[in-house]
Amino acid sequence: MKENPPSDQTFQTLEDIDQVTNQSLRLVEDLLKESEKLRTRRDIANRNRFARLLKDASAISLTMSLTDEVMRMNSSIRASRTLRRISKKASARGLGLFDSAGLKLISGTSFFTPSLVMKIVDQRVRMASKGIILPSEETLLARHIHKRNTLKIQLNINVLGEAVLGNHEADERLQSVIEMIRRSDVNYASVKISSIASQLITIDHDGSVSRVCDKLRILYREAVAHGVFINLDMEEFRDLAITVEVFKKLLSEHEFASLNAGIVLQAYLPESHSAFADLVLWSRQRHKDTGAWIKIRLVKGANLAMEKAEAQIHGWIPAPYETKADVDASYARLIDVALRPENAEAVRIGVASHNLFHVAWALEVAKKRGVTKQLDIEMLEGMANAEALAIVNLTGAILLYTPVTKRSDFPVAVAYLVRRLDENTSIENYLRASFEMSIGNPRFKDQKERFLKSIAQRHEISVSSRRHATKIEKSETQFALGEFENQSDGDATNPHYRNALSLAWPILFNRANFLIPLVIDGQSLSKPDDCENGVDPNDNKQTWYQYSVADIAQVDLAVVRAKAGVSFWEGLGSDARSKILGKAASIMESERAITIAVMARDSGKTVSEADPEVSEAIDFARFYAISAREQMQTSAPLGVIVVVPPWNFPYAIPAGGICSALASGNTVIIKSAPETVATSWQLVQQLWKAGVPKEALHFVSTRDDEVGKHLVTHQDVAGVILTGAFTTAQMFTSWKPNIRLMAETSGKNAILISASADIDGAVKDLVQSAFGHAGQKCSAASLGIVEKSIFENPAFIRQLKDAVESIRVGPGFNYATTMGPVINPPTGALLRALTTVDDGESWLVEPKQLDTSGNQWSPGVKLGVQPNTWSHRNEWFGPVLGIMCAEDLETAIKWQNDVDFGLTAGFHSLDQVECELWASQIEAGNLYINRGTTGAVVNRQPFGGWKQSSVGPTSKAGGVNYLNNLRNWEEISSLDSTTASSSIWWSNVGSRALDPSALSVERNYQRYRKPLHPIIVRVDATVPHIAIEYVQWLAEKIEIQVELSSLFELVGVASQSIESVEALIARTTRNQKLRWLSNEASPTLELLNRGVSVDTRPIVGAGHVEVPRWLLEQSVSITNHRYGNVGAGPRPQID
Repeated sequence: MKENPPSDQTFQTLEDIDQVTNQSLRLVEDLLKESEKLRTRRDIANRNRFARLLKDASAISLTMSLTDEVMRMNSSIRASRTLRRISKKASARGLGLFDSAGLKLISGTSFFTPSLVMKIVDQRVRMASKGIILPSEETLLARHIHKRNTLKIQLNINVLGEAVLGNHEADERLQSVIEMIRRSDVNYASVKISSIASQLITIDHDGSVSRVCDKLRILYREAVAHGVFINLDMEEFRDLAITVEVFKKLLSEHEFASLNAGIVLQAYLPESHSAFADLVLWSRQRHKDTGAWIKIRLVKGANLAMEKAEAQIHGWIPAPYETKADVDASYARLIDVALRPENAEAVRIGVASHNLFHVAWALEVAKKRGVTKQLDIEMLEGMANAEALAIVNLTGAILLYTPVTKRSDFPVAVAYLVRRLDENTSIENYLRASFEMSIGNPRFKDQKERFLKSIAQRHEISVSSRRHATKIEKSETQFALGEFENQSDGDATNPHYRNALSLAWPILFNRANFLIPLVIDGQSLSKPDDCENGVDPNDNKQTWYQYSVADIAQVDLAVVRAKAGVSFWEGLGSDARSKILGKAASIMESERAITIAVMARDSGKTVSEADPEVSEAIDFARFYAISAREQMQTSAPLGVIVVVPPWNFPYAIPAGGICSALASGNTVIIKSAPETVATSWQLVQQLWKAGVPKEALHFVSTRDDEVGKHLVTHQDVAGVILTGAFTTAQMFTSWKPNIRLMAETSGKNAILISASADIDGAVKDLVQSAFGHAGQKCSAASLGIVEKSIFENPAFIRQLKDAVESIRVGPGFNYATTMGPVINPPTGALLRALTTVDDGESWLVEPKQLDTSGNQWSPGVKLGVQPNTWSHRNEWFGPVLGIMCAEDLETAIKWQNDVDFGLTAGFHSLDQVECELWASQIEAGNLYINRGTTGAVVNRQPFGGWKQSSVGPTSKAGGVNYLNNLRNWEEISSLDSTTASSSIWWSNVGSRALDPSALSVERNYQRYRKPLHPIIVRVDATVPHIAIEYVQWLAEKIEIQVELSSLFELVGVASQSIESVEALIARTTRNQKLRWLSNEASPTLELLNRGVSVDTRPIVGAGHVEVPRWLLEQSVSITNHRYGNVGAGPRPQID
């Protein structure tokens, strides 16, 4: 017996079967010879077709595009356009002469008869998938089952259908499976738990188990009644623990004590080994008690691409083994520990593989150990017909996994085809090799060598979790090297993470009615007689803490002390400040669980919403610390910065504001959002603990009254960082017109769903973008603008209604909740949105108040929103989604742009040309293609908007320009020097679309766009001539329109508009930018009220600082995979 690496609970490998490899190799040769004899003319043709296809990367790409893009498009005209584009890749080398010529022929014809061509394409794809995906219609399927049964082949039926986005579709799928197993000719069926229970929430393990059990009991009862064997499929790693527990729980119930049933384990997951041991030990005892047995179907794993994609986005180690060799060794190990006499009565084993080497080895192992009756050999229907028949001739039986679908559901079932194709493209894959394999040829020798290595390495392969392995956080180590890496999100599959959360809740809920003080210059100041209540929006606004509020004298003290601390804090230097912020980031990560708990109770956030906010805060700390090291030369801090954060992102946004200001050498006064003071308090304590001096960071809560106004407008406050409504920015400016306000403000965001969209993917992203955190995000999509052909497709409305009605509303700290409360009982715009439909509008899903305080509301969807109406143009900041139906894409783009704001915008389309058109025309700061509009990540998608979504001299948060706004830079003194540095920046950065994220599954471009209107530059005689020369040079260099405006004509300055300030104001256009260099008082408030942005900063000498001020920053994020297959789907070019 070999000692394997330790794990929670696994069996050990044995050496008794090491010598059966020779017999196995002889058996492989016998099976190959037999297969050649049994291969039909059609099998040979298919074999040649696959071999040809898999050797040509362009042919594989074309085939995936055809099945997953063209087939899904709702518009035959758009589908034809994509067909014409992809058909250029068609060649006889990859597709064969007939298919390549036919594809080019019909692509040309598609200009004139797109509908007919699409019918031909549909029929050709159906023909190509014949025998792989079978029709579920009774007569057709019965014929196939009968034919297979006569050959001693049994079918394991898997019912495919639409994506399960809600409870209704899950119920429909369950009913479809039930109808299938009620048929007299079906005796074996597989089902994924995610297809019959839509609300699988990883963190809510117990609740998810309960919900799945409720559905699966119904299915098991039908199985008992009709004598059908039910097999639980496995897909995502995150569902492994839930699936195993559901399986054991139900089969342990008295009703199913004698039921024989099956489950799948995937060899590419190290965790499958401990899961296997757990199932075997449990089944042995169950068999002893009841005589019943289970079957474990061993597969290598079919979801590798998506596991890698999900892990990359979240910064996790992918759960599967890293190499194909490790997976093969894991598979061999599972066969070894499974096929044993002590298991044989209680656990049947299904070896599901096309790899004849592993199949033969399993047969020989079973023979050697005398357990041949324990073993079933399984394959996929239609993928290796001759080999399957050879197995039947040898063993007397085989089981084929058989996907079936209704004819109407075929286009959405192509995901199965795409995954099957993607699995087999790797050069290491056996099935790919098998199409050209013969005894002794290079393909055979390569696979033989891989097999022998897997048998030897099964003794050493690690069975410890990769995903949950203790690791040094890469982002932390990279930070020490001066390089930025995004922080990994918390992983709900990790027991350590779940345990940390479980410990955090009682700590939080045992803290009742505590008092949060003011902290000014290191002194905690409490006034129990003058406090405000911190309330819990989850619990009818019950008080759970109190916080002290400052008076005017305390505000003055805080500003004085903060101003006095600037020289010391700046004097530490950027490296020292950076180290402190790096330590703060580490503390934030170590306290992730309690921070999540605080946010959940303070703002109603669910774990899934709060967790990435912690990651974002950590990213802000590290990113700004590194940025400050690199770009603080020739500048000085502004001074005292007041940070006024919102309640909707109560941790990350204040962290961003505070850390950016601190990294830049400024001191900070944070004025917490009144609704979420506890969360801000959690943050500042972490920063102080890391070493931020209390002289540099002051905690001053105020009411939104004259005291708050006094703080914001204080003469010694050098700048205010605001995240809030546009009206708040207007109010601050009205209080103090010369305020240095850096504000990220409102958004009226839409996702545009084109006629070329994948409906399931579009609906999923639309719902998440609209109702994440109850729609209380400035980036939330409160509108869906849908092309008419999609809107009129019954699947769109059905999936949308189902997904929204399935949202579970409740307290944020309840793991079963998918949408928490609104922060305050609705008033104003939100109350109107929740309770009113205007002319032409109607409720698809009408929202309802669910608690007494008015904080919990079910989500709502209103149809029939018309252009230029209240619902089209107004932000409401809550759980309501409006749907607009557009005749065409051009109209839809116009409607998406026709709002006062320009924060985020989304687009769903499988058409590359459409994606490029949309990205070139949309007026917003953050663009998202084939993904949701929320969840911007630091440095990947720097966040900030255009138009009235941004006020003052600010830049994108989490981007390279943000800190520049928090320093005073030396004014231009040398035209040559400034133009030279500007040219370098423009050439290397400004004129290009750059992707710093280095992700394969998502492309994230940062680029600069020209202003929407000419920039007006107000000048007078006090403006240095060198500055005006630079402006004129820059306008020509970067090809923007600039208009010089002055009260009197300036000598030596060409193309001036001579006008009064009043005349200038009158001719400005909404969303125009104005650079105020003149010594005249800037009419900032008057211009802001007209929607005009004003920048009163002088021209500076550093080109990398100055040039971006004349442009619009834009982030473009594009999903770059389909089902994890990197590069599949549209690949729009962004420049």
